[in-house]
Amino acid sequence: MKTIVVLVIVMALCSISFAATLDQKQSAALEGATHSPAVSVCSFTFTTGTLDTFLKFCVTANGNITQFETPLGVEDVAVGDASEGYGICDFTSNTEYFDYADAGASTNWGPSSVVKQTSKSIKIARTTTDGVWTLTQTINQIGGNLPFAQVVMALKNNTAIDRSLRLMRFVDVDADGDFNNELDATNKAAFGWNSFGLQHAYGLVLFNVGKSPFDHAGFVQNIAGGPAPCTPFAFASLTTLTNTDGSLVHLYNIDVPKGMTKTVTVGYKGM
Repeated sequence: MKTIVVLVIVMALCSISFAATLDQKQSAALEGATHSPAVSVCSFTFTTGTLDTFLKFCVTANGNITQFETPLGVEDVAVGDASEGYGICDFTSNTEYFDYADAGASTNWGPSSVVKQTSKSIKIARTTTDGVWTLTQTINQIGGNLPFAQVVMALKNNTAIDRSLRLMRFVDVDADGDFNNELDATNKAAFGWNSFGLQHAYGLVLFNVGKSPFDHAGFVQNIAGGPAPCTPFAFASLTTLTNTDGSLVHLYNIDVPKGMTKTVTVGYKGM
């Protein structure tokens, strides 16, 4: 409840006196995307199950999930631009870091490196060019009757001071290849789908996994592009969106003491 109240207040402010300012800041944050190290090409692919339990997803060298198929033949991300990834707002320095694959990336990320790889998981580490943060992502294939992709994001504060931040996950959902979907969110998840009786009646859910100690919530945007991490609510919606080419976001507000690491876990599943 606390999270939803905060989101409502912030979004209300965005829609009244600060709307123009937030839009300008978001545009500025995304302006350098074509000169960023963003990639959408698959480097690692994971597959499990058959028919209704089928799941296939791929991960880029930078830890973006740019293809997600479940059940068999139903693709929700690799449609048009393949846009998915992560964003950070460092409240202490008011600095943004993001990589959304085809939706662009900030230019303050260093190269990614593979820490560990198995047949069912990939672990990728990446440090910001200012040396402040190291993001280590462990992306796991979870099989079974309700398969999903699990994304563990461990963020280390490499500096000698305590820092506060916002960490988020974003995806441009195109449920079963359809650009325009219905979209909504709760504290625990954001989801885009096509209703029963229509063509392509499937969907995608971005959700928090497990019990998180951090304030968090899902929300949806009325645009396909990624949010500016320090002003994320400029295109957010408080109501269900219909027939919209939109996107899903889940965010966390976190305090990270100096030299320490904090971890959140999200997942992607079909609906």
